[in-house]
Amino acid sequence: MKRVLLDIQEADLAQLERLADDEGVSRASVLRDAVAEYLVRRDRPTLVKRKPLKGFGILQGSLPDGLEYQERMRSEWE
Repeated sequence: MKRVLLDIQEADLAQLERLADDEGVSRASVLRDAVAEYLVRRDRPTLVKRKPLKGFGILQGSLPDGLEYQERMRSEWE
């Protein structure tokens, strides 16, 4: 793992702090998750390296990608 230095708007930093506090994790952990999620979304055409999204109850860790689900549902109409 490498360290990076970046500038973040004060308002965004405050939101990150609140999110980290709510989840009981570090701010760095929230940022790592955000970067991982962003990279997965940018690599959407392959859909191979999808990171499971958080869910609730029985769905936890198994929520499908929204666009993928939408396209699958629409393909049934044809």
